[in-house]
Amino acid sequence: MADIISLRALKSFGDVAAEDDAVLDYFLTTEAVERLRQGSAFIVLGRKGSGKTALVRHFSEGQSGQLSKALNLRGYPWSLHASRVDAGASSIEAYVSSWRYLITVELAALVLSASERPQFQKYLDLIEFFRDNYGGPSPKLSDILRPKRLLVRKASIQPSVLGAMLGGVDLERGAGDHRFGLEIDALSSAILSTVIEIAKNEELPGVSLHFDELDQGLELFDNDRKRMLIGLILAARELRRECSSAGYSVDPIIYLRSDLWDDLDFSDKNKITETSAVNLDWSNETLAQLVDARVQAKLHPSARWDDIASPRLMRGSQSKWNHITSRTFLRPRDVIKFLNAALGRAKMRLDEPLVFDNPDIVDAREEYSRYLKRELDDEILPHWDGWEEALQAFSAISTMTFDRTDFSREYSIKRSTTNPISADEALELLYRFSVVGYERRSGYGGSSWTFQYSDPQAGWDASATKFKVHPGLKEYAKLSETRQQAG
Repeated sequence: MADIISLRALKSFGDVAAEDDAVLDYFLTTEAVERLRQGSAFIVLGRKGSGKTALVRHFSEGQSGQLSKALNLRGYPWSLHASRVDAGASSIEAYVSSWRYLITVELAALVLSASERPQFQKYLDLIEFFRDNYGGPSPKLSDILRPKRLLVRKASIQPSVLGAMLGGVDLERGAGDHRFGLEIDALSSAILSTVIEIAKNEELPGVSLHFDELDQGLELFDNDRKRMLIGLILAARELRRECSSAGYSVDPIIYLRSDLWDDLDFSDKNKITETSAVNLDWSNETLAQLVDARVQAKLHPSARWDDIASPRLMRGSQSKWNHITSRTFLRPRDVIKFLNAALGRAKMRLDEPLVFDNPDIVDAREEYSRYLKRELDDEILPHWDGWEEALQAFSAISTMTFDRTDFSREYSIKRSTTNPISADEALELLYRFSVVGYERRSGYGGSSWTFQYSDPQAGWDASATKFKVHPGLKEYAKLSETRQQAG
């Protein structure tokens, strides 16, 4: 007799946050994984919840054949780092030297931890440097730039600037002191050379460092933070090149939200985007594969979506799966949240075997819509703190679809005196974050709705006149499909 597959045995589809989930038990290998594994990309871009942290965990916890470490910047002392500025560099490159040193120290700590020949003199010299400055070979990420002065006693890693040997490097400088970049770069190069020699002597595999949670605690994406992120990107690229030239593979990989990347402006950005960045894009099909992998790990090795959902179509002849994904931004986090909400509703029924039915999906939408609003708060507020006034305008219009003139009228009423964003600017920002899509006419008399998350190549159409609110916000904003007729 065939095994009975029932949702009753499922506790959840997983945790929305990858750092809290057993994601390695059902990790789905994608094109992004292969590009990072091959070393052809060092920037990973995606919206919040698109799977960046799951990738970090895959490489730092589940990957073999390479030394890997996850560097979580939650709680990172950005204000301290802001003081470690290179006054002699351009504004865009002011933080390259400090990041290059930080990456080098993390690389050194990882190589030292993997070393099995502690009698090697270069190893002993590097250990002494760590003990002098950090108390041991494993400093916290947040402490690497904290010392006021770095002491260097061993000649093998002693930096030289303009022919003069330095016994140390001051990290705290006056505003007009231009020596910081020269000295910290010289120290980084000396340490890096030593690290590579140790790694080759030990025949260690390549190293990857994964910078994650760069957006944590971000309330305002100001120019200082932008310059620091640009500095990290440029430093990572520079260090990759240095190590490759020296015959050792080092991959500092940076995981960044797409909206933050879009706001950065530096000369090589387009080149990096085209050659060294990977976007975490999902489709209906790949998200279905992700859910199947979880169901198989949690319920039964042969289970699939069709085994846990009734075939009955939703209103409008839409399948349950399409009904769910149409309310997401095609992100794993969204799908998991919706399915967990629907699972809670389904378990209120006594049916056995238990599968999803239409009311479970419909009843989950209210909880899911509140979740989606909170997710958008995290993304939009650092760029526009008055965005909820746009939601209030949607509620006043009351329908999913609306004209530009309707929005301009209601938004002007809801807009506060402290909100500098005009109605036209608001629509463009809302489109950028996929809160709204615009109507695009085809050459054959038809039309379709264009959303940034599903069609990023389409771009913003400033002449568009008809718009649609993302379906996932329908319940939160109290919207209906069509305007109610009077009478």
